[in-house]
Amino acid sequence: MILLRKRRAVTLLLLCSIFISGCWDRKEINDIAFVIGVAVDKENDNYRSSLQIALPGQSGSSGSQGGGGGTSGDKSWFMLSNTAKTLRGTSIEGQKALSRELYYAHRRTMLIGEELARDGVAPMLDLLTRFPLNRFSALPVITKGPAYKVLDTDAPIEKFPSEMVRELCFLDMRNPRSLKTFTDAILSEGVDPFLPVASAVDNVPGNWKDVKTNIKLDGLAIFKKDKLIGMIEKAPASALILAMGEANEPEVMVKAPRGKGDIFIKLNENNSSLHPHIENGKVSVTVQLYAKGVMVDNESNYGDLRDQEMKSLNHALHQKIKDDIKEGVRLIQKKYPADILGVGRSIHQQMPKEWKKIKDRWDDIYPDVKVNVEPHVIIENVGVINKPIGLQEEDIVHD
Repeated sequence: MILLRKRRAVTLLLLCSIFISGCWDRKEINDIAFVIGVAVDKENDNYRSSLQIALPGQSGSSGSQGGGGGTSGDKSWFMLSNTAKTLRGTSIEGQKALSRELYYAHRRTMLIGEELARDGVAPMLDLLTRFPLNRFSALPVITKGPAYKVLDTDAPIEKFPSEMVRELCFLDMRNPRSLKTFTDAILSEGVDPFLPVASAVDNVPGNWKDVKTNIKLDGLAIFKKDKLIGMIEKAPASALILAMGEANEPEVMVKAPRGKGDIFIKLNENNSSLHPHIENGKVSVTVQLYAKGVMVDNESNYGDLRDQEMKSLNHALHQKIKDDIKEGVRLIQKKYPADILGVGRSIHQQMPKEWKKIKDRWDDIYPDVKVNVEPHVIIENVGVINKPIGLQEEDIVHD
């Protein structure tokens, strides 16, 4: 009887093993093409998508001659570019010319050409937010000119140009705009989207030997809903990012309170908040900025930074920050009417009843909103040496 029970148990286990199929849905790594970056452009009525695909066999070695890897100087990636009437169609066409299955889950950056962005990115976002393999954490970036030219640069310091774009975004902002935050801004009330701008440049002057193409961030792209309406240059763009409290250790160049030359202050910590106010139908908002800074360079002949001189320097720093932010605000209020700071959103969150009254007229109200800037910055350290190096006492200007 006991033997019969054992036989039945063994038979049952063998029957159960039939339903254990193992890795039935496995995909061998040799059958997958890892897409690490994408550039999307508009060419007449067609879309062009350019895929940057990793070549694992060329990665992880030194002695590169460009493109990020390969002992013989070959690139660690290659580009696959196709056109079609729809963005999805470009992926289908690309797959026809590739022996491995396209895999998008490792893509962390997406470059969007300027022409496509001006036409509107909504059709593209529908695909990117619907298809499961597209990560919401990917960083979208607008390019000056065609996006594929930026994606196809040498960018020798990183293995892949797409990775360099990502690192640049994190150096510029503490929390760069992801696909999720960009889409949320398009769909939200009281705020307009923005993205960083990238362009292709040479790493050294063109008449030098061994010139490589590189990538740099060039400011901010301003959107109204899903359409690009303008680009702001680097200086006012940096001031606006500071006003958002998102700047990653920015440096502020301040003209010396007296004498000649400039002083550079690095803001190691910064955050900000918006405080809206409505009185007699007029809307105003106060931007309160809090930061701590250190002096990193003194190229002036100003003082030995005693108490009174530190007060004067601090006052000059506050005034410089005010002027820079107000110039940036002027651009996004008058030249490109878009609320990228989220003034409307601050009213929506802090004064919901008032927002209901004005939200339908916000586009008309916003350009005339008075913006006040209140910086609160503490200079914690001026370095080991107080006096400007290389100057005699009689050459130094004091308060």
